[in-house]
Amino acid sequence: MFRFTLILIMLLTSSCLGGDAESAITRVDLRATVRLPADQSAPLLGDLARIEGAQRSDLASLRIELPEPLATGSWSQIEMTTIREQIKQAPGINFGAVIVSGCDVRLTRLAQRDTAASRPLPEHPTQLKKAQHTLRQQVERWTRARLDIDADQSRFRFSDRDQEALNTTVEGRVVEIREIGRSERMVLGVVVYEQERVVLDRTLQFELHVERAVRVATTQIKRSSMISNENSKIEHRWLGITEPIAEPDRSIGMITTGTIDPGSMIYASNLEAPILVERGQVVNARSIAGSVSVSLLVRAKESGRLGDIIKLESRDRSQQFQARVAGPGRVVIMHTPTAATRTQPNRNPS
Repeated sequence: MFRFTLILIMLLTSSCLGGDAESAITRVDLRATVRLPADQSAPLLGDLARIEGAQRSDLASLRIELPEPLATGSWSQIEMTTIREQIKQAPGINFGAVIVSGCDVRLTRLAQRDTAASRPLPEHPTQLKKAQHTLRQQVERWTRARLDIDADQSRFRFSDRDQEALNTTVEGRVVEIREIGRSERMVLGVVVYEQERVVLDRTLQFELHVERAVRVATTQIKRSSMISNENSKIEHRWLGITEPIAEPDRSIGMITTGTIDPGSMIYASNLEAPILVERGQVVNARSIAGSVSVSLLVRAKESGRLGDIIKLESRDRSQQFQARVAGPGRVVIMHTPTAATRTQPNRNPS
């Protein structure tokens, strides 16, 4: 009988202690995404997590310091380990009785919205319409800002299969856009968040034409001819963003690699830099060493365009040089002669 009573007392004591230990634990379950109001610059732990337990009120009011200021309209991330460390260092918190679960938290701050009281009423109230902000408008604004183009300089052509997604309202929601690729079509990854829920996660592809200045041939330009204002002009055309046209202003003075017909746009592949130094030509070479500059006449051993490094030799062919082409008939010597062809006297003792 005594033994039975002792066992019963031990079981009851163990059960009571276990219940007390469980009630003393505070559980912090981190949220995946958080959107803060426009007037809140930093989050409290209560904004970032669901908190249950004895230390709930103290933990909910704990200010979480961010590694960098929280931006408006874009997403930041704070790591779970950072949050745990700040809880551990917080005064008055028994960290040993806190269980933190979840993952890293992505958070943003919503843009300030105008209130109805702060907006002036329209002159004719019957014409008042609720503003509709769709995903299409958001994508177009984001793309124009990324490419630095104006609205009247861009034309978007979306696929029919994306029309329903593009009509999704983004009013009061957060839209995350990233560029995936760019060729004849732009490819964007789009995610729309509402509270902690993903409303839309989609890849959009669309054609984008931009009004661009291009150089167009006005007459037939034969191969190896020089581009000038006499045989070409600048026009504005609607083109894809990756169209490899030549820069209109920089095309002047360039040499064609093939025949270009009248009315054809001039592409970068149609042009090459002119040869400024011909093989065998005697050119003016300048050698610069510190504050000393020496000019001499040398003979080119190969042809070169602006910026090319070519081989040269002295006029008596006793020395060879390397030089960079600096202009028509002009080069700058890269280093002092190192490959002398003259015979050096034998200094070895007999």
